[in-house]
Amino acid sequence: MKLKRSTKNYIYIAGLSLITLLSFAKYYLDSQEVAGEVSTELRSIVDENINYYQDKISRDIPLKDCATFLQKNSALLLFNRDIRSIGVTDKNMISCSSALSLNGKEVQTQTEETGSIRLFYLPKAPYSDYLIPKDSGAILLKISYTPRYATYFAFYPEAVTELMDDYSEYDVLIKLENASLSKSGVESKKNSLLNGELYKVDFNLKLYSFLAYFIMNHGFIIVFWTIAYLVVVNRSSPIFDRFKASYWDIDKAIKRSQFHPYLQPVFDINGTLTGAEVLVRWIHPTKGVIPPIEFIDEVEANGKIKDITRMLMNKCSLHLRNIEYLRHNDFHLGFNVCAIQFDSDCLYEDVVKLQSELSPNPVKIALDDFGIGHCSMKYLINTRIDIIKIDRTFINTISNGESTLVLDAIINLAKTTDTELLAEGVENQEQFNYLYERGIGQYQGFYFEKPMPIEEFIKKYFS
Repeated sequence: MKLKRSTKNYIYIAGLSLITLLSFAKYYLDSQEVAGEVSTELRSIVDENINYYQDKISRDIPLKDCATFLQKNSALLLFNRDIRSIGVTDKNMISCSSALSLNGKEVQTQTEETGSIRLFYLPKAPYSDYLIPKDSGAILLKISYTPRYATYFAFYPEAVTELMDDYSEYDVLIKLENASLSKSGVESKKNSLLNGELYKVDFNLKLYSFLAYFIMNHGFIIVFWTIAYLVVVNRSSPIFDRFKASYWDIDKAIKRSQFHPYLQPVFDINGTLTGAEVLVRWIHPTKGVIPPIEFIDEVEANGKIKDITRMLMNKCSLHLRNIEYLRHNDFHLGFNVCAIQFDSDCLYEDVVKLQSELSPNPVKIALDDFGIGHCSMKYLINTRIDIIKIDRTFINTISNGESTLVLDAIINLAKTTDTELLAEGVENQEQFNYLYERGIGQYQGFYFEKPMPIEEFIKKYFS
């Protein structure tokens, strides 16, 4: 018995409706869970600074000497990327601030009870006119020692809003007493908080947010339902010819050994070749050379990066193992690895195998993209780092007319911690001269050489 076309359509629509309803219920429950996770993360930030105040600052209030106070707490500003400044007020006057131009300035403050704590948004930070003309405000944690004296921790608004970055499909709100923070920014508004609450994390159920969540998390159910419907209703539908997953293309490329090492040379301060960074290129039989930007995120997400890294190591070993220069000179190969590769022993085994085939020297650890993204100074404390690779973002400030203060700070930090420096992305003489004068030990970039196939590298430098 054949179903009428209208009946078939009703069945399909009913299925879509049920899937949507169940997905919305799941979205609501997930939003509650995400709000709880964001609240926990924010509580951790607030508690960390409250504890710091109790352990390090409260004993020094009232202040006797501002310079001593700032010196004593300089590590807080250096290693805590969330805090833009700290300060102490005496009634309506800033008696001491890490933003030195504010010292002695009058501000409007609200008198609080001894020991009270507030978390609120300041739309226009007091130092806007002095330091940062385009300043967008600050989030202040105010802890009152007495009604007269108070300590302020000023946070960048991004330090709080970035807590929501990992939950792009949810519309989470962090409500302070006088502002609401979301992924889109900060909105000044009064919020009702329970007595003693510093903040409240809530969420909105907006259509576009739900659609983004639905597509990202349950879109495959719609595809499956559509396929199942077409199989039942019309088995000859051409839709089956249109499904093609890049996962299988990558898997096929790995089996056919289509990922190839390109080497970009590294030189020392005297222009002597000291090593090379190994970069991957997908040599496709029809599309030609495919750069990593087009596939690297996917292979890191699906775990295929482990197979690709192993392939690169094997090819490097095959091409370089018989080159005598490598066994008698200080030459290193640099391989980029991601977090997922540390979940098993495969990386360790591959590195040990490569080292046994190429060099008796121990393996060094380099901190890549230093100063951007998640690569911060805490890794210098928690991990044994041999080399800091200065990201090209800071190298570009040399010739772009921007401030080189951050670059200089990284160089000074490396010298203080006795860590070797490698400048990557060096593209012109001006950049090289600047770095050379500051004693940078190693260089990499288009000014010296572009990445090239390993065969061409060997021919140029070892033949």
